[in-house]
Amino acid sequence: MKPNWLLSQKYDDDFGKDWGYSEMLLQLFWNRKIMSKEAAEEFLHPDYGKLNDPFIFPQMKRAIERIFLAKEKGEVIFIYGDYDADGVPGAAILHTVLKAYGIEPKIYIPHREKEGYGVNMGAVDYMKAQGASLFITCDLGISNKKEVAYAKSLGLEAIITDHHSLPLELPSEAYAIIHPQAGEYPFKELSGGGVAFKLAQGILKSEYKPIKKISAEGFEKWLLDLAAITTVGDMMPLTDENRILVSFGLKVLNKTKRLGLLKLIEAAGLQLGALDTYNIGFQIAPRINAAGRMDHANAAFELLISEDEEEAARLAENLNKNNSDRQKQTDIIVNEAKYQIIEDGKEKDFCLFAFNPKWPLGLLGLAAGKISDTFKRPVILLTEIDGEIKGSARSVDDWNVIASLQKLGDLFSHYGGHPAAAGLSLKNKSDLKIFEEKILALAKEDLQDKESIDYINVDAELDIDAINLKVCEELAKFEPFGEANPRPLFVSQNLEVRKTEIVGNGTKHLRLMVSGKKGIQYKMMGFCMAHWREALKFGDKINAVYELGINEWNGRMETQMKIVDIEKIITN
Repeated sequence: MKPNWLLSQKYDDDFGKDWGYSEMLLQLFWNRKIMSKEAAEEFLHPDYGKLNDPFIFPQMKRAIERIFLAKEKGEVIFIYGDYDADGVPGAAILHTVLKAYGIEPKIYIPHREKEGYGVNMGAVDYMKAQGASLFITCDLGISNKKEVAYAKSLGLEAIITDHHSLPLELPSEAYAIIHPQAGEYPFKELSGGGVAFKLAQGILKSEYKPIKKISAEGFEKWLLDLAAITTVGDMMPLTDENRILVSFGLKVLNKTKRLGLLKLIEAAGLQLGALDTYNIGFQIAPRINAAGRMDHANAAFELLISEDEEEAARLAENLNKNNSDRQKQTDIIVNEAKYQIIEDGKEKDFCLFAFNPKWPLGLLGLAAGKISDTFKRPVILLTEIDGEIKGSARSVDDWNVIASLQKLGDLFSHYGGHPAAAGLSLKNKSDLKIFEEKILALAKEDLQDKESIDYINVDAELDIDAINLKVCEELAKFEPFGEANPRPLFVSQNLEVRKTEIVGNGTKHLRLMVSGKKGIQYKMMGFCMAHWREALKFGDKINAVYELGINEWNGRMETQMKIVDIEKIITN
């Protein structure tokens, strides 16, 4: 089904009159609900000095004091991190800052398939057996009331740093909870690694002294490469504090001193100095994620803290291979799940289910996301591990999946996540049909009055003859792009096709030469759009939606129009 193009409403005549910006930028501000000149200036010029004070977190001071009491008493401390591209770099942030203060923390990252998400009883027993009396979570723990209480009964205290949706009951037995939604912290959308960064920031601003003379501000900023990876990798909105962290984090990432990242960037075929949010989201973060999805996330953590060149190169290459294997296996699951959904005649259900006991749990979230993108419906994929039904859910904008899971909490041994993505484990295998029926009813209740239509949101219409490098450079001020600040899309209408070519490996890509009213020819690229070659001929008229940017090659810069969708104008 061809998506509908939804052109944004033109901004009001009196909007931004005295701001001094072009019509294009004003339209982008309007679309993103940036409604004052001050807010526009802050958006275009992120100010590191405007990061929130970490001590606004109500229990920040308490957490830091407990950490340094543990150091003073020689206690064993564990960092307990999640296994994804948020939790692993976040754990590396905490490890890096604690080492600077002479603390040698142990690390625990659960196995995705064998242990699942969050703190588990076996891990608590293991940490206690290792002599630990304190553990600090990263990107998990807020839903582990029972496990945290058990740990405390053993004399093992917990500092929870997390960002996932708050459960109905918090882990009240935790020594401290650092969570942007639990208290008066002004920005609620930090990543798990972002919360870990705030703890690191708090430590660096505290009265405690590192073992070496360092600049606290300088040391803090060198952690931003990892903070940026966690924020983009976990698809957090790039607004407010996250925009600052990622803007400065990209600068640090492009000159990172972290050996493991350097080797990972090299293995991925990327170029230091030109990395952006796309590279993080689609090339760096997936490789970090691949460790936990295909084997164990310890490999990614070890890579990020490695100080040995040979070890870092080996680990980076392994992650590269894992990522390639992950892509192939995910495609198999997607095809099998789609076949199951269509074969059962359930592609029109308000929530789509598929179950296969042979599917690897670590890939279900990725596969569910791809299927959700295809059908424009929430998707839950389930597998079976050691007699327990486990799965991942991916939702759509109009349905808060974690809120619905909370209503069915008695069915689960574990669950947690965000409004758009969640994981779950059923208490009883026999409840699978009951769970499917109840969650389907909740989805229907929320979605039955909403149309499932695929839209492409277009920011503005542009005259193609007005596009030049200056326009592209102005547009670049809106970077970094990502969640809540998507790369702008433009439409140009009544373009004349002058030439069509198929280019690229496997001849998958379309290169178009088109002209506007002035007859000047412009190049447009349609990646994986070679099928349009047969539909277009010289002289045809089209409308096109595209991204606008700058292509730099061999020192030469030119405008780049990347096609998102094409509409052929049919004339009688």
